Amino acid sequence: MSDAHTPQQQVWEELYKRFDPQRPPRQKRWRVERKYSPAREIASELARPMGGDKRFMLLGGLGSGKSTELHRIADQRCADGPVIFVDLVDHFEERINDPAALNRVQPWEVLLIIGLAVVQAGEQAFAHRWSKDLIGRFNEVGRKFEVPDGDGQPSFDAAKLASAVVVLAGGAVAVLAAGPAGVGVAAGLVAVGQAGAAVKWRFKLATPGRSRRSDQDERVQSLLGVVNQLLGELRSDGWKLTLFVDGLDRIDERDRIRALFVESALLGGLACDVVMTGPIALHEGVPEFETKMLTNAPVCDRRDPWSLNPRGLGIALCMEVFRRRSADLPAPLIPDPLLRKLVYYSGGRMREFVCLVRKVAGLAWDRSLDQADEEAVERAIETMREVTEACASTRRHRDLLCELLADPSRLPNDELVDEMLDLCVILPYPNQGEWYLPHPLLLKVKLPKPGS
Repeated sequence: MSDAHTPQQQVWEELYKRFDPQRPPRQKRWRVERKYSPAREIASELARPMGGDKRFMLLGGLGSGKSTELHRIADQRCADGPVIFVDLVDHFEERINDPAALNRVQPWEVLLIIGLAVVQAGEQAFAHRWSKDLIGRFNEVGRKFEVPDGDGQPSFDAAKLASAVVVLAGGAVAVLAAGPAGVGVAAGLVAVGQAGAAVKWRFKLATPGRSRRSDQDERVQSLLGVVNQLLGELRSDGWKLTLFVDGLDRIDERDRIRALFVESALLGGLACDVVMTGPIALHEGVPEFETKMLTNAPVCDRRDPWSLNPRGLGIALCMEVFRRRSADLPAPLIPDPLLRKLVYYSGGRMREFVCLVRKVAGLAWDRSLDQADEEAVERAIETMREVTEACASTRRHRDLLCELLADPSRLPNDELVDEMLDLCVILPYPNQGEWYLPHPLLLKVKLPKPGS
């Protein structure tokens, strides 16, 4: 922090850092339990020894908090056994340096990254010594997918590439170093592998124009076999591994979503318990997976959607999120009435609430305020309103939103609705079954309360 900044600006700068919309909160003390989240149900089912390998997909709109809930489930699983957590967003941003490539990824490419993550976590986190023959087979299969880069050198080296995968691992495992009892400490998730400038990723993934490979492709089947052999080696140590994969919910192209989750069964063929995040477009179901919907925090009153003082668990939940992240900062940085206003206009989308708080922090920093005022809060809301309204600009959008306001219990029967869910123009909420409303930002000006 610059010495030229006022004490108030230093506080707002710190608050700004703590509300990062691109990263789920890694600090457990910042996480607030969501009573309506399926996380507890998923964790309970994973803990039961019966039923064979279990596969869950946590669905929801962008910014609904799926990554946070995925971390919560993973932390709980650490108490019972080894956990591997693959963050595909971080991997494509930090290792491949091509975030847009995630939207082009094919099922076999996701499978390959998972296999490398298993190699890295097994060796570095769980002290497992891999069979040389198995790693050799992984190299042989991986090289069949190579794209020539001109130097004639093979780029697929499982050991080297594995060290560059963005992966977290932890949990209770049986290891020699644990002593006679043979049980390792149930550690939480920690990053394993290299970091920063030391990482060199030498394998082309999700390149533009690459032809799609079907599940029946011999190379694809060989890759699935090798990855399952890797998982099998860990299971032979007596461990019940749980694999978590985050980031596939960021894919927004309909054809790619269908190719990954509906037309392919690869990810459902992994020989271990699996929990993944997926886009809300899959709300009608995914073969091989049991889907669970994470709705937005209920911050609206379905009987009076325009009310700025609604009842429901969502208001208190979001306010608690703010309090936990700002507990050691001067209070009240945002007075409760203004904080409730931010919560309402966030629509209960955790990422949007975090964005609004960050915008308020920036505006308060500009004027070196002791606490946020109505002007800062209203300007932050107006900025977000303009963005949301741009996603629902046609007469057809308006007609569908009005139809939804008349009956929040059912989605209108229109092909445009899925796109509106993707863009978070329509938001799902929980209460003994899902119900839906237009985003509250649309109720501010575009869809005013009748008679107002």
